[in-house]
Amino acid sequence: MKNKVNRLLLSVCCALGIAAMTSCEDNILTGQPAWLGNSIYEQLQGEGNYTTTLRLIDDLGQTEVLSRTGSKTLFVADDEAYARWFQSNQWGVRSYEQLSTAQKNLLLKSAMIDNAYLIELLSNVSENPPQEGLCMRRPSSVSIYDSISIVRPEQMPATSDWDKHRDKTGGIVLFKDGNAAPMIHFLPAFMERQMITDEDLALLTNNTAHSTLEAWINGKQVTDRDITCKNGYIHKVAEVIEPTQNMAEIVRNLPNTKRWSMLLDRYSAPFYDRTITQEYNRLYNNTDSVFVLRYYSDLSQNGRLEVTPDGANFDRQALLQFDPGWNHYMYSNTMGYDLHYDAGALIVPTDEALDEWWERDGRVLQDEYGSWENIPLRTLSQLINVNMIDIFTEKVPSKFSNILDDAKVQLGITPENIVSCHVGCNGVVYVVDKVFSPSIYSSVAFPALIRQQVMGTIYWAIDELEFTPYLNSMDSRYSLILPSDSAMLYYVDPINFGENAQTVLSFAYDDEQKKVVGERYQATINSDGTITLGRRTQSSIEDNIIRNRLEDLLDQLIIIGDVEDGYEYYKTKGGQLVHVKNAGQTGMTFLSGWQKEQNTETAVSEIYDMTGTGNGKSYLVESNLPATGARSVYQLLQRTAEFSEFYKLISGGDPDSVNQNMMVAQMGSGGKYKCAGNTNGNYNVRMFDNYNYTVYVPTNDAITQMIRSGYLPTWDDFDHYYQIANGDATTEEEAEAARYACYVIKNRINNFVRYHLQDNSIAVNGAPTVIDNQNVFVNDYESMAIDPRTNRFYGLNVDNSNRQMTVKDLQGNVRHVVTSNPDLYNQLCSEYWFSGSNTNRLIYQASTAVVHQINDVLLYSPEQTTMWTEAIKKPQENQ
Repeated sequence: MKNKVNRLLLSVCCALGIAAMTSCEDNILTGQPAWLGNSIYEQLQGEGNYTTTLRLIDDLGQTEVLSRTGSKTLFVADDEAYARWFQSNQWGVRSYEQLSTAQKNLLLKSAMIDNAYLIELLSNVSENPPQEGLCMRRPSSVSIYDSISIVRPEQMPATSDWDKHRDKTGGIVLFKDGNAAPMIHFLPAFMERQMITDEDLALLTNNTAHSTLEAWINGKQVTDRDITCKNGYIHKVAEVIEPTQNMAEIVRNLPNTKRWSMLLDRYSAPFYDRTITQEYNRLYNNTDSVFVLRYYSDLSQNGRLEVTPDGANFDRQALLQFDPGWNHYMYSNTMGYDLHYDAGALIVPTDEALDEWWERDGRVLQDEYGSWENIPLRTLSQLINVNMIDIFTEKVPSKFSNILDDAKVQLGITPENIVSCHVGCNGVVYVVDKVFSPSIYSSVAFPALIRQQVMGTIYWAIDELEFTPYLNSMDSRYSLILPSDSAMLYYVDPINFGENAQTVLSFAYDDEQKKVVGERYQATINSDGTITLGRRTQSSIEDNIIRNRLEDLLDQLIIIGDVEDGYEYYKTKGGQLVHVKNAGQTGMTFLSGWQKEQNTETAVSEIYDMTGTGNGKSYLVESNLPATGARSVYQLLQRTAEFSEFYKLISGGDPDSVNQNMMVAQMGSGGKYKCAGNTNGNYNVRMFDNYNYTVYVPTNDAITQMIRSGYLPTWDDFDHYYQIANGDATTEEEAEAARYACYVIKNRINNFVRYHLQDNSIAVNGAPTVIDNQNVFVNDYESMAIDPRTNRFYGLNVDNSNRQMTVKDLQGNVRHVVTSNPDLYNQLCSEYWFSGSNTNRLIYQASTAVVHQINDVLLYSPEQTTMWTEAIKKPQENQ
């Protein structure tokens, strides 16, 4: 019996311990009282001035709940506050008797939480352990079924998604969101943790609040907190708490933001919801179809919303940053944060500010489209998105400097721009006195954005491949070549460069799939450079191939600098040199490597000047694409008689180290990457990387003189000693001496050639190289020959001013680029490496080079003018 009693006592103690711990945990989070007092209902009765709230409780059948059962938190306004509310509420309800049941539900339940919370603990989140001061929003007692709206045809936005319902004269049942609107609160612990200042709170409450020590619930100040009842807490508020609207609703209902609301609603659509329909019809004994209002956006309920109610694809490039009507909006994060932790915000110009902008800074849009309704969604979304704030707490008024535009620079909004603030269930609406435009509206990419009927293909590539932030930079000056949709039908695929037959990819924007698609054709390149398409060999190009080729093309269409500043050759982002003729005039043309090889030019049909408020000029081309050429450095040297001696030096090598010679056809483990035209005898320069280069080719006579003088060996000399080293009759001593001779000869030739290869492409009459967009010209460059004493590359000094070009070597010799023959200087080459096989080959790496003949050799050391035949006799001094 004693043992049984002891076990019983132990069980009771354990139970009490568990209960105590549970109660403690609840107190940390909610402060739920464990001792008795009046019920919430009895407390309000005893106060005597809460008759309106008591009527709501009675009429909605909540008397029992708030009298004896449950655990609630109730925010209450007294009868005087209700009297003021009936005089001015937006519902137009002027007395209690005019309230509908739905309105009564919203008034009571929006101010009630189904748990007991002290004010100081209301900003805690239920992590383990609970985290203090992190909660900004939490669900109230309200249900989505407490408020039903009917949208009639005249209220429906003028879009195709709504047109299919416009014949329903009685309207459609529409839920503003599929989630109930949560309560939003600004509480002292939260504001302290998020570093929200007194001034921030004053602005957020339209100068009603004065200190972050105050507590605000749904925009109403708490005047008396933590009144303890046996079934929860009462907190008194200064004014009636109304149901919170989401940001989209706020913008729609404000009297001075109607135009911005119209723009937002162009991205809205009603989506049928089976689950909500079934519950709605069960509750109200109806047979209606129920729809949920949603906005096409990159971040919406259940992820990106880019499919229409009919199942069609919505343009991904036209998506809003997030759904402003999503009640539970939360920015994408890896912390697992939900609606409790934060919210978003919208910057919304007044109708007056938007009208003023439309007539001034937005005039280009007005001239192009005539009206707001005609602006394509892809163009309009740029304006809306730059005024959408993803993380509210990081960008309150005191942190407005954190708000960046699409070029990742400060948007420029200040607290002084705020006309009024409106706190919603999913964020804050800042109504402002000016329009903040995206950088792309001033960018060289803007013409492609607003003229997508002409340049839709290239704009898709710019945006989809994320070139937009680069081109939106206002700290740079660009000249952007914009091919028309017709020009994009003729892209000569580099995978066939160096081969006997060429293929062409035809790129086009598919409006149904909302992306660029492609076809492959056999093609003939005519003598005048025109392209004749032959048999179609692929009807659908894989997406990864399309993206791969378009990225390479875009690198060659972006020129850093102003092509109208008096030079002839300019470097693209990808490093290719482009020859510009008649810059800024009628008859202006571009000649890239491909045009020069085909003896043709790419004509400019229109110039868009964005230099006033933007970052350069754009040039529309409608014929062939200004792309890299098919000719490699190897092919140019091989086919040019005046380059023959240099060709012999750079193309020779050691048969025991083929992959380490200066010219190679494949690289990577197992020959994973192959050069263009490798099956047709082509090679790439092994030392070239994903960059641009200059090749200086001494005249044949200059190289021959070096050889005759005994300063420079040849690969024939190497072969002679190689045969000795590997000969059957050779002694070991003779073989060792021969191997050393091969080593010296190979190094002499390689270092000689490497010193004639330079990083950075420099052209005769080319735009000077500058440092970081500064007016600091660069004249010193690095060769590819390495100084073994410092392990640094030997340098060269280049001067290409005054329409000539000289190169000064480390021995003080000044060599001149030979300009008497146009075929021997400013010769453009490109070299591609591909992975994969057949038509599935991807561009792995690309380099470009410009080749010039110079009148004599370049020397980095006096040792280069010593006899090589003597050097091979002194291994102990040369190791």
